[in-house]
Parts: sequence; C-alpha cells; structure tokens
Amino acid sequence: MLNPGDPRIPERRSEPLGLAPDADRRRPLWAQGRVEVLGRPSIGIVGTRRPSPHGISAARRIAFEVARSGWCVVSGLALGIDEAAHLAAVEAGGETIAVLPSPAPLGLRYGARRLAEQIQQAGLLLSDRPVGTPPAAWSFAARNHLLAALCDGLIVVEAPEGSGALITAESAAGLGLPIAIVSAPYGAATAEGGLRWLQRTQELSLRLTEERSPVLISGEADLRAWLAVCALSLHGHFAEPPEVASVATSAVGGEASGLQREILQRVDAAGAEGVVEGDLSDLSRELPGALVAALTLLSLRGLVEQRGGRWRRVLGAVLRSRP
Repeated sequence: MLNPGDPRIPERRSEPLGLAPDADRRRPLWAQGRVEVLGRPSIGIVGTRRPSPHGISAARRIAFEVARSGWCVVSGLALGIDEAAHLAAVEAGGETIAVLPSPAPLGLRYGARRLAEQIQQAGLLLSDRPVGTPPAAWSFAARNHLLAALCDGLIVVEAPEGSGALITAESAAGLGLPIAIVSAPYGAATAEGGLRWLQRTQELSLRLTEERSPVLISGEADLRAWLAVCALSLHGHFAEPPEVASVATSAVGGEASGLQREILQRVDAAGAEGVVEGDLSDLSRELPGALVAALTLLSLRGLVEQRGGRWRRVLGAVLRSRP
C-alpha cells in the first residue's frame, strides 16, 4: 500500500495522484510489482477494446518504439489497444504499468492473469480501490483519471465516440500533458471519437492559448518528434535523465527552464535583431528535434515569434504560472 507521503511516490506525481501533502485524498494506492517504475518517464497508450487490425498494429508498433526509447508504457490492461501496448512493451524489454479498476485478482479481466504476471516482472499493477473490492461501473472512469496522472504524455490510438480512452484524454488535457492522436484509415468508425475530440480540442486551443493543442501522428517521424516534446517536461526531474530527455526543458506550472530558458536568454540578448535557429543549434546537439520542439512550445505560449526567418521575444511577453 502506498500512502500519501510515501517516499516511493515521485514528487511530480503526488499532486496529479491526489497525494500531495495538502490534498484531500485519504485512500492509499494498491501496488503489486516493481514500485520503483512510478518514477520513470512514462507514456500512456490507450484506445478501444474492439480495435481494427490497423489499430492493433499501430498500438504494437508505437508501444514497442516508446518502450525501446526508454519510456515506461502505461495502459489499462483491457482487451484491444491496452493489451497490445502492454505486450509490445514487454517484448521490447521495457517497463509497463497496468492501471486496474480494482486490485487483483478481482480487478483482472478474464484471461488477463498471464499478462498480469508478465507486467509484474516488467513493471507494476496499480489501483486506487481497496483490496477485495470488485470493480464497479464508475471505477473504470476513476481508473482512467488515475492512468492519466501517471503519464508524462498520452497517445490515443483508436477510440470511438463514448470510449473510456477519451475520458483519459480529457484528464490528461486537464493536467496539461502532451496528447497525440494516431491517424486512422478513412471511414474507420473505431477511430471517430478520437479524431473528433482532436478537432474540438484544436479549435478550443485557438482561443485558449495557454493549453497545449493535441497533435495527429501518422508515422515514426511524427512519434519521435512528439516524444521529444514530452521530454521537454522532464528536465530537472532526473539526476541521470534518459536519452530522450537529456536536453529537455520544463513547462511545469507554466515556467520556462532548461532548454526553453536558455533559448529565451539568447533571444533576449539578441534584442530586436533576433536569432535564427542556427544561432541556437549548440543548445541541443544531444537530441535532434528538441530545439524545434522547444521553439514551438515557446511560440504556442506566446513568448516568442518568428518573423522573416528570425526568432524574437513577443513584445510585453512575460513568464507566468498557469492558474
């Protein structure tokens, strides 16, 4: 059992999990497996229980790449996309966390015992319900919120309208996490909900510029670029961060640090003359793509803008915390 204040719960997870010192949560977390994986950089991969062959293939390829890149794969151990993601993470030799609607064995769906055993060896089974409590309809929605709180980014592979994966996406958006939606074959009903959710949130983000806009990924290049964006939120949390986060920056609480802060310092020093990307290339030699990702995030936050091929500070822009 992991109670509020347990030193095995990373500080950056405490508030999203409701386990911060000043939080109202009174219920401990139930964990079975390797508790230390809670501190790993993690990507959630979720989707429908009834995926298309395209969805299954995409989930497996994405989870394998994510795990091989050093991220822990988080999912819900349901049939379909969840199961494919967990299996691929195990096959890649990576780590994975399965978030259950109630503790095992009651929280395990029929036929999942073997996979659950593999997950315990490679990671962790986790629930926020008391031991011995059977799953209830509402506990699956609570499970989806818990899943989002364990992630540093979320990928929705395939989700129809009304899918529980979209509850997870809403929770992740509320936490300010990077979110990606996987492209789908034309007319695929299994993906309609996720694609419509993407459209709605992108339209909303045009008005609420403080929120990150979800992105559509359609291949490995898109995935790697998006993972670089996720890595931007991890700098400073790890004494020896993984390769993918080695030159990342942080946008936690709306404050710039790491690579973003270094970019802002260069831009401020250049004044009205501004800088080109080549002037900043020495800041991110270790992680190709991180510079573009950082500039994009700074631009979305209204701190810098590009005019005539040169980056300049937006007049009057200041760093401020998210309310």
